[in-house]
Amino acid sequence: QGNVDVADADVTVTVDTVPADLIGAITIPEDLNGDGILNADELGTDGSFNAQVALGPDALDGTVVNVNGVNYTVTAADLANGYITAAIPVTGEGPVAIHAEAVDAQGNVDVADADVTVTVDTVPADLIG
Repeated sequence: QGNVDVADADVTVTVDTVPADLIGAITIPEDLNGDGILNADELGTDGSFNAQVALGPDALDGTVVNVNGVNYTVTAADLANGYITAAIPVTGEGPVAIHAEAVDAQGNVDVADADVTVTVDTVPADLIG
């Protein structure tokens, strides 16, 4: 009674809660004049527009980037370009928010530098009274 048994060796545990730098800024290439509004000419006729999500220095071939609930797997071509391209569906007039995130190997979530909101405005103004 009263004997103490000591572990054979200490164990060091590292807790990693900082996400890897997987993604950066979101840009909208169709927003030609950079005003945050997609008009009929900029939008086109396919019912969607593209969001480009910049890849960070820690992104690898196979990294999964989630944009508005849709997963995109990073390819070697994406790494060479420096971004992934996500098709954002247009369901009508008004604001469309774009959110991107990726999860590193330790389960930490890296989010885009900032969410982006563009406004779809394809209805011509009534200039003739």
